[in-house]
Amino acid sequence: MRVKTVLSVSTVLLLCSLLGASEPPPLQVVDIGDLVLENGRTLRGARLGYRQVGKLNLDKSNAILFPTWFTGASEDLFASGSLDAIDTNRFLLIAVDAFGNGVSSSPSNHPNFPGATIGDMVQAQHRLVTEVLGIERLYAVMGISMGGMQTFEWVTAYPDFMERAMPIVGSPRLASYDVLLWEAQREAIDLARQSGDVERASPIVGMISALALQSPEYHARRTPRSRVTEFIATTQQDSRQVMEDRDVQLKAMIEHDVSRHFDGSMEKAVGAVKARLVNVVGLEDHMVTPGPAIQFAALLGADSIELDSDCGHLSPGCEAERLAQIVKAFLE
Repeated sequence: MRVKTVLSVSTVLLLCSLLGASEPPPLQVVDIGDLVLENGRTLRGARLGYRQVGKLNLDKSNAILFPTWFTGASEDLFASGSLDAIDTNRFLLIAVDAFGNGVSSSPSNHPNFPGATIGDMVQAQHRLVTEVLGIERLYAVMGISMGGMQTFEWVTAYPDFMERAMPIVGSPRLASYDVLLWEAQREAIDLARQSGDVERASPIVGMISALALQSPEYHARRTPRSRVTEFIATTQQDSRQVMEDRDVQLKAMIEHDVSRHFDGSMEKAVGAVKARLVNVVGLEDHMVTPGPAIQFAALLGADSIELDSDCGHLSPGCEAERLAQIVKAFLE
């Protein structure tokens, strides 16, 4: 089943209007074989969707990997214009679908899906890049939101594998506020599951997402009280993802912690990083709060670029022109 994004229908339309849009290249889906997961179970015949544009140079040193955000698909990355700042005349751009998004292996398309962590997503992407595409090292890894979480995982799990990394409104480990937000959605999904119809959770999780997607100031400015009924109805229609798929990605984000393989020490995790990292955060982000990413970058001695917009988690779209210049400079 095709997934829109929670960044969802209205959000993708907003991003398209803010960023422009590009025609996505064809979707490719590849079976990467059995994958042993962090929970000890095996994902049989793991499948990954991806789209690529541009050409690999002779020494295979110009590939950029861009994983999808929470609930998003690779198609959405192109449709939103989020990739437009990357010069595909110079780079090979690989947009890869994360587990649980309904394109790559997910409960909705894979029988007896055994779950997946952010680490499992990245392990599968590493196999795609090395075994399927024959690339031994990436020029850069970049991602937005859950894609940013995957970027933090990449630089700590495979520190020698990329030259540069840019997590955008991502996190190396969720703060307590973020966990509360995502657990509230999981609780709604679980209650609906117990009722016998898990999809009944969809309007509720859409409303919960809308509470954090932009800041209260944004809605005070953009949503007059006279239109609140229409606004609420829109949020209830925003969650188009299959709820069991969504639950997998929610659990993956809640459990995400790059320090887990470093005795729980974020300092040790930072010590493993070899890539040049530029961290982009939204100061008014209520969905993936910026504190953990800022602290990680500070420990690393890396730059944190702050988007100070009341658009909150959607600041990358609202400040698209500025972000495009940041990305271009980062890739030079």
